[in-house]
Amino acid sequence: MEIKSLIIQTDLIFAKFAGSIEYRSDMAIIRTPSNPRFHWGNFIVFKNPPKIDDCQNWKRIFDQEFDYYKGPHHYTFVWDIDGSETSCDKEIIKAFEKYEFDYEDSIALSCSELNAPKQLNHEIKIREIKTESEWQEVIKLQILCGDEKYKKNGTYEKFKIDQFKNYRKMYEADLGFWYGAFIGETLVADLGIFHSRNLARYQSVETHPDYRNKGICGTLVYQSSLMLLKHFNIDQFVMVADPNYHAARIYENVGFKNVEKIESFSWWVR
Repeated sequence: MEIKSLIIQTDLIFAKFAGSIEYRSDMAIIRTPSNPRFHWGNFIVFKNPPKIDDCQNWKRIFDQEFDYYKGPHHYTFVWDIDGSETSCDKEIIKAFEKYEFDYEDSIALSCSELNAPKQLNHEIKIREIKTESEWQEVIKLQILCGDEKYKKNGTYEKFKIDQFKNYRKMYEADLGFWYGAFIGETLVADLGIFHSRNLARYQSVETHPDYRNKGICGTLVYQSSLMLLKHFNIDQFVMVADPNYHAARIYENVGFKNVEKIESFSWWVR
């Protein structure tokens, strides 16, 4: 199976480093046993979109392939299409929702060169995250900004700590950087950018709730790309976003364009 989706291709930058990818004729199995709480590090990519009666079969396949879970922990399914149109009709979504799955769609935004945002924030200073104390501040901010729906089972903090162990190892392996936006010595926003050859993927762009709507996010995204280009030859930057969330408009403001849509189903222990 050859992956066509730009979103999945860039997801695999992280899976290749921290876990494993097993390709089959009709699916790809992505495993990250070092961080079993990471839903998008332990998932299945199917070659074809789901049919109305696929839910139980896909769950069975997941249970067989992920034997390091003692019981149902989560299920994350995505299918590799060209992203040009919706492949899941309402009846299929209802069939999965019957088993308490969430349907989600995301968009890939891409550009070869970013432009400065109209609202450029001149108060912040952006720098590479290097010290232990800076990394710990990044993790605290990431946990603070995390989606509340994932925090309810009490494992989100441990997931983020484990995730950043891998990010730091990737940084040490010269595969990318983590950047922070500071006002004085206060971290107000952060993000990561990692690459595979000439393709770079942004990760976990977050702004502290007290500092939003000040042009910080767009400024950080733009200036971090310039800083990355000093180290790597990048032909394409990729960002993944919720199409209905305001962040997508921020990214479009610095030159990103919507190039792909992808759909998924997920279930996890609440």
